[in-house]
Amino acid sequence: MGPVLFTRTGLNVPFSSLMGSFTISLITYTLTRAYVLAGRRRHDRQLEFATNSVLREAGLPPNVHVAVQHSRVFLNGEADQFSQRQLAERALSAVPGIAGVTNRIHLRFTGPRLNDEEIKRRIAVSFQRHAELDTHHIQVRVSESSIVLEGTVHSSADATEAEELAWNVEGIEDVKNRLRIAV
Repeated sequence: MGPVLFTRTGLNVPFSSLMGSFTISLITYTLTRAYVLAGRRRHDRQLEFATNSVLREAGLPPNVHVAVQHSRVFLNGEADQFSQRQLAERALSAVPGIAGVTNRIHLRFTGPRLNDEEIKRRIAVSFQRHAELDTHHIQVRVSESSIVLEGTVHSSADATEAEELAWNVEGIEDVKNRLRIAV
């Protein structure tokens, strides 16, 4: 095909063949990429429908929303309790085809707003109740009902446990886990 199209422009036969091969390769790549992307979008839409159905069956509030991108689920919205936040994540990670779940659900606190020092004190008490968790190297920063956990822990299980303990303190709306695992 190259020589037929490109020799008329004054190019020699070998270079025309090269240009024809390059053009056909580029067209094939573009069509294949478009087909793959369309299939991925269709798969993401199907996963989004399935995950929304699972959330409604689990009894989660209607203001919890799901977005699916490249088979990864992103949870957004607000919930009243930490257990609802956990339930949403657990239920969706069991859906076939899900590559992972990013939980961005914030907790809605309806009681009186606690000051930062009171929240910090409640977290310290919660950490003390769980003596098996070494919290000596965990720093807790509180700002307007949001917590940032920083420092080092011995394992990923310890990091997860520290985050869950922080979420379970009443008055918390958001927890950012920036704990590193000590080597």
